[in-house]
Amino acid sequence: MKNDERVIINVKQAKSIAYTIFWFGILAVLLYRWFVLNQTLVDTFDFFLVWIIASLAQFFALAIKGIPITYPVSMSKKEQLYFAFLSPLLTGIISAIIIIFFKEGVEFKRILRGFAGGFFGMLFLFFLYKTIFYLWEKRNT
Repeated sequence: MKNDERVIINVKQAKSIAYTIFWFGILAVLLYRWFVLNQTLVDTFDFFLVWIIASLAQFFALAIKGIPITYPVSMSKKEQLYFAFLSPLLTGIISAIIIIFFKEGVEFKRILRGFAGGFFGMLFLFFLYKTIFYLWEKRNT
């Protein structure tokens, strides 16, 4: 059997579909264990570690290859700025809601720390992505 372009493309599509199912499957297992079985992060650390490493590998692989973070949606510079600000904001809000929902702490300082951790963590990842993307553009232009 020859390895022509069609076969290579079909293999890449199959691997992509399998990876996506695997990635969301691990996320579903984590959510089930956390919310239904009430297990802690320490109990599910092995699944969480695999999921976070796969997520970060995909994240940085896209940045290294010069693919915009908003791919496949094309956005103007103004829309990209909105996206770069609103995504961390929503991440911070979701972090605060999770802290309130699980009654980890209803004190304001704890909720604020959860919000700040989610917001600044996501903002840091965006800036890191943008830096890698900028360096890729600089090297290949």
